[in-house]
Amino acid sequence: MANHDIRPILASETRPLRQAILRPHQRADELVYRGDDDADTLHAGAFHQGLLVGVATVSCNPCPRADFPLPWQLEGMATTPEVRGLGYGRALIAACLAHIAAHGGATIWCNGRTSAAGFYTTLGFQPVGAEFTTQTGPHYVFWRAVDR
Repeated sequence: MANHDIRPILASETRPLRQAILRPHQRADELVYRGDDDADTLHAGAFHQGLLVGVATVSCNPCPRADFPLPWQLEGMATTPEVRGLGYGRALIAACLAHIAAHGGATIWCNGRTSAAGFYTTLGFQPVGAEFTTQTGPHYVFWRAVDR
Protein backbone atom coordinates (compact mmCIF):
# COMPACT_ATOMS: atom_id res chain seq x y z
CA MET A 1 0.00 0.00 0.00
CA ALA A 2 1.29 3.45 -0.85
CA ASN A 3 2.17 5.89 1.91
CA HIS A 4 -0.93 7.97 2.57
CA ASP A 5 -1.02 11.20 4.55
CA ILE A 6 -3.46 10.39 7.37
CA ARG A 7 -3.56 12.65 10.41
CA PRO A 8 -5.89 13.81 13.18
CA ILE A 9 -8.13 16.74 12.32
CA LEU A 10 -10.77 18.76 14.16
CA ALA A 11 -14.40 17.67 14.19
CA SER A 12 -15.29 20.88 12.35
CA GLU A 13 -12.90 19.92 9.54
CA THR A 14 -14.82 16.67 8.89
CA ARG A 15 -18.17 18.34 8.36
CA PRO A 16 -17.78 19.80 4.85
CA LEU A 17 -16.91 16.33 3.45
CA ARG A 18 -19.59 14.66 5.58
CA GLN A 19 -22.05 17.10 4.04
CA ALA A 20 -20.83 16.97 0.44
CA ILE A 21 -20.51 13.17 0.20
CA LEU A 22 -22.81 11.62 2.80
CA ARG A 23 -25.63 14.05 3.45
CA PRO A 24 -25.94 16.72 0.77
CA HIS A 25 -29.49 17.48 1.92
CA GLN A 26 -28.15 18.79 5.25
CA ARG A 27 -25.98 21.77 6.10
CA ALA A 28 -22.47 21.01 7.35
CA ASP A 29 -23.29 22.55 10.73
CA GLU A 30 -26.10 19.97 11.15
CA LEU A 31 -23.61 17.10 10.93
CA VAL A 32 -22.46 17.02 14.52
CA TYR A 33 -22.32 13.41 15.72
CA ARG A 34 -22.69 12.06 19.24
CA GLY A 35 -19.18 11.84 20.65
CA ASP A 36 -17.62 14.34 18.21
CA ASP A 37 -16.20 16.38 21.08
CA ASP A 38 -15.26 13.53 23.43
CA ALA A 39 -11.61 13.58 24.48
CA ASP A 40 -10.90 10.07 23.16
CA THR A 41 -12.66 10.52 19.79
CA LEU A 42 -10.47 10.46 16.69
CA HIS A 43 -11.29 12.48 13.60
CA ALA A 44 -8.92 11.21 10.92
CA GLY A 45 -8.26 13.13 7.74
CA ALA A 46 -6.75 11.80 4.54
CA PHE A 47 -4.76 14.30 2.52
CA HIS A 48 -3.70 14.09 -1.13
CA GLN A 49 -1.39 16.82 -2.39
CA GLY A 50 -2.30 18.90 0.65
CA LEU A 51 -6.07 18.67 0.11
CA LEU A 52 -8.46 16.91 2.48
CA VAL A 53 -9.87 14.00 0.45
CA GLY A 54 -11.23 11.69 3.13
CA VAL A 55 -12.53 11.64 6.68
CA ALA A 56 -13.48 9.11 9.32
CA THR A 57 -14.48 9.44 12.95
CA VAL A 58 -14.32 6.82 15.70
CA SER A 59 -15.74 7.25 19.17
CA CYS A 60 -16.50 4.94 22.08
CA ASN A 61 -20.21 4.21 21.53
CA PRO A 62 -22.32 1.09 22.05
CA CYS A 63 -24.20 -0.36 19.11
CA PRO A 64 -27.99 -0.21 19.54
CA ARG A 65 -28.50 -3.23 17.23
CA ALA A 66 -25.88 -5.64 18.63
CA ASP A 67 -23.92 -6.22 21.84
CA PHE A 68 -20.22 -5.92 20.97
CA PRO A 69 -17.44 -6.03 23.58
CA LEU A 70 -15.65 -2.69 24.21
CA PRO A 71 -17.32 -1.12 21.15
CA TRP A 72 -16.21 1.87 19.11
CA GLN A 73 -18.35 3.38 16.39
CA LEU A 74 -17.06 4.44 12.98
CA GLU A 75 -19.05 7.35 11.55
CA GLY A 76 -18.77 9.85 8.77
CA MET A 77 -16.49 7.67 6.63
CA ALA A 78 -16.14 9.40 3.27
CA THR A 79 -13.63 9.90 0.48
CA THR A 80 -13.88 12.15 -2.52
CA PRO A 81 -14.70 10.38 -5.79
CA GLU A 82 -11.37 11.22 -7.42
CA VAL A 83 -9.35 9.25 -4.83
CA ARG A 84 -11.60 6.20 -4.44
CA GLY A 85 -9.73 3.01 -5.14
CA LEU A 86 -6.36 4.59 -4.26
CA GLY A 87 -6.19 3.22 -0.70
CA TYR A 88 -7.22 6.30 1.26
CA GLY A 89 -10.27 4.60 2.76
CA ARG A 90 -8.17 1.59 3.77
CA ALA A 91 -5.59 3.93 5.33
CA LEU A 92 -8.29 5.80 7.26
CA ILE A 93 -9.64 2.52 8.65
CA ALA A 94 -6.11 1.45 9.64
CA ALA A 95 -5.63 4.72 11.55
CA CYS A 96 -8.99 4.25 13.26
CA LEU A 97 -8.16 0.66 14.25
CA ALA A 98 -4.79 1.74 15.69
CA HIS A 99 -6.49 4.49 17.71
CA ILE A 100 -9.13 2.10 19.06
CA ALA A 101 -6.49 -0.47 20.03
CA ALA A 102 -4.46 2.22 21.80
CA HIS A 103 -7.57 3.19 23.78
CA GLY A 104 -8.47 -0.37 24.85
CA GLY A 105 -11.32 -0.99 22.39
CA ALA A 106 -12.10 -4.51 21.18
CA THR A 107 -14.56 -3.98 18.34
CA ILE A 108 -15.39 -1.42 15.69
CA TRP A 109 -18.86 -1.11 14.20
CA CYS A 110 -20.70 1.17 11.83
CA ASN A 111 -24.00 1.70 10.09
CA GLY A 112 -22.57 1.20 6.62
CA ARG A 113 -24.39 1.79 3.39
CA THR A 114 -25.26 -1.43 1.61
CA SER A 115 -23.50 -0.03 -1.47
CA ALA A 116 -20.24 0.02 0.55
CA ALA A 117 -20.49 -3.63 1.65
CA GLY A 118 -17.61 -4.68 -0.61
CA PHE A 119 -15.32 -2.06 0.91
CA TYR A 120 -16.11 -3.10 4.46
CA THR A 121 -15.94 -6.87 3.91
CA THR A 122 -12.58 -6.52 2.12
CA LEU A 123 -11.27 -4.94 5.33
CA GLY A 124 -12.53 -7.77 7.53
CA PHE A 125 -15.87 -6.32 8.58
CA GLN A 126 -18.92 -8.58 8.69
CA PRO A 127 -22.56 -7.57 8.42
CA VAL A 128 -24.74 -8.44 11.38
CA GLY A 129 -28.51 -8.46 11.43
CA ALA A 130 -30.94 -7.49 8.73
CA GLU A 131 -30.62 -4.66 6.26
CA PHE A 132 -32.37 -1.48 7.40
CA THR A 133 -33.17 1.80 5.72
CA THR A 134 -32.35 5.33 6.87
CA GLN A 135 -32.98 8.66 5.18
CA THR A 136 -29.79 8.05 3.16
CA GLY A 137 -30.78 4.59 1.94
CA PRO A 138 -30.22 0.91 2.79
CA HIS A 139 -27.64 0.02 5.45
CA TYR A 140 -26.22 -2.86 7.46
CA VAL A 141 -24.43 -2.86 10.76
CA PHE A 142 -20.86 -3.91 9.93
CA TRP A 143 -18.36 -4.88 12.62
CA ARG A 144 -14.98 -6.44 13.18
CA ALA A 145 -12.65 -7.25 16.01
CA VAL A 146 -9.78 -4.88 16.71
CA ASP A 147 -6.32 -6.44 16.92
CA ARG A 148 -4.78 -5.39 20.22
